[in-house]
Amino acid sequence: MKQIKLFRILLVWTLMIAMTSSSFVFAADTSVADGKTIGTAVGTFDGDLKGREDANAGKVNNYLSALYADAMIISRYSLANDTATFQTEFIKAYKDSFQTAYQAGYRAVILEKYMVPVEGAYDDGLELGTVQGQVSAMIDFTQSNKNDWLKAYNAYVGKGSLITRYNLLRESATYIDGFSNGYKEGFMKAYVETYQLKNLEAEIRNKNALQMTMLESTLTFDEEIVSFNLGEMGSEFRTSLTLEVPAAAIYQPTYLAMFKTQDTFGYRSAGLTPVSSKYTLSVWNSSGSMTLKKPITLSFEYYGSERAGIYQWINNRWVYQYTTLTDGALSITIPAGYYNGGEYAIFIDETYKIVSDISFNWAFKEIYTLMRRDVISDNSLYMPNAKITKGQLAQMIYQVQALRSPLLTDAPVIADSAALGIYKDAAEYMVGKRYMTLDAQGRFNPGAMVSYADLEYTMSMIFTRTVNWSEVSSKMLTEKFTKSPGTTNKAAYMTKAEAAYMLIYFFR
Repeated sequence: MKQIKLFRILLVWTLMIAMTSSSFVFAADTSVADGKTIGTAVGTFDGDLKGREDANAGKVNNYLSALYADAMIISRYSLANDTATFQTEFIKAYKDSFQTAYQAGYRAVILEKYMVPVEGAYDDGLELGTVQGQVSAMIDFTQSNKNDWLKAYNAYVGKGSLITRYNLLRESATYIDGFSNGYKEGFMKAYVETYQLKNLEAEIRNKNALQMTMLESTLTFDEEIVSFNLGEMGSEFRTSLTLEVPAAAIYQPTYLAMFKTQDTFGYRSAGLTPVSSKYTLSVWNSSGSMTLKKPITLSFEYYGSERAGIYQWINNRWVYQYTTLTDGALSITIPAGYYNGGEYAIFIDETYKIVSDISFNWAFKEIYTLMRRDVISDNSLYMPNAKITKGQLAQMIYQVQALRSPLLTDAPVIADSAALGIYKDAAEYMVGKRYMTLDAQGRFNPGAMVSYADLEYTMSMIFTRTVNWSEVSSKMLTEKFTKSPGTTNKAAYMTKAEAAYMLIYFFR
């Protein structure tokens, strides 16, 4: 009905235009022009209608079978009541336009029958492929996989075809083809663009530096967490790392940078369970270092096992730093003194055993740290107040120093080598490096107790400078409120707690 109404409106306007174009003097005969114009309009309308009707009925494309005879045209459109000229021109124009409109209408229906069920297939596939491309890109980016859209696409469809995933068996083969083409193209474009964008954004966030002055300051690192909801990609930011610098910790203005190295989750973490990627603190000045007047605090956001700790990459291995666990965070204190930055990560050590006799000792922090670093054993009680033996001290220093400064000469001959037991490698190392000496009979004497004077000799040899116990004991007094007998009597014997404190002091 809408089509008929539209035709009537067009017909009226056509007549008005034809009449006004001839002139306002109606004496002129417009039969030829009007016949052609109206015949063309009516023939176009009827031809399109009949062509579509025959196509929908499954008939062959034959306008002659649908075309009215002249008599029918004259009767249908009351041409007998008009001039002969108008009638002739009308019929001729009607037939010509009918043929053209019939064939166009017929073929339009055939095309629509093919196109309507499949014309949205490509766009449908493109839309869904775009969403999955974004998801797959974020999966690969987060898991540090290579930017390879085709590998990701094949892995995705390998776990379930598009036909199965999107119920395409209910569609025609043509729709499936169009959908599949659009899907793959949408996946490819979205995957590549998303992966590259997130990589760029991650590196931009890595340009994260703060100028340190004598004022209190805080440097943070924000992580983006990407999620998908109803096919829409969204993100939020969380502060994963914080560095707190108190006032008067540094005076010379210096930039301190903080960044995360991508692809480092579990970086060289044998025997440890990784919790974070590697983060780096870097001093940006000509020397790459600075002097801290006060300790600074580095904190990771963390939730989980109490066996987690912050480790620093030192001498090609992860070294445990004494870690404080609070609600939602792990923290370490970077002590005052020379600092040239460092690389840090969180790991969980599930093998560590809690040693009960150190919990209330003044050197708990240092003993615990050395146990976590495998410098001293956690298989038995430590007995922190017992006097340390030469073999025990040698073993501890050997565990700390051997990787930094290996013995490059042949192992020395030790007279009581057979009696050294678990201390054999440590004794050979300490004597070979001239950090410790043998007695007059060439014996190491692993069970002998160690005096503060003996310790001074060993540390002086290691650091090639004169080391006085007083520099350790004075710090013990101010930090731990513990007075060492060695302050006044170098011949006295050192305790195992003091030895642990001393090692942390010299080998942070």
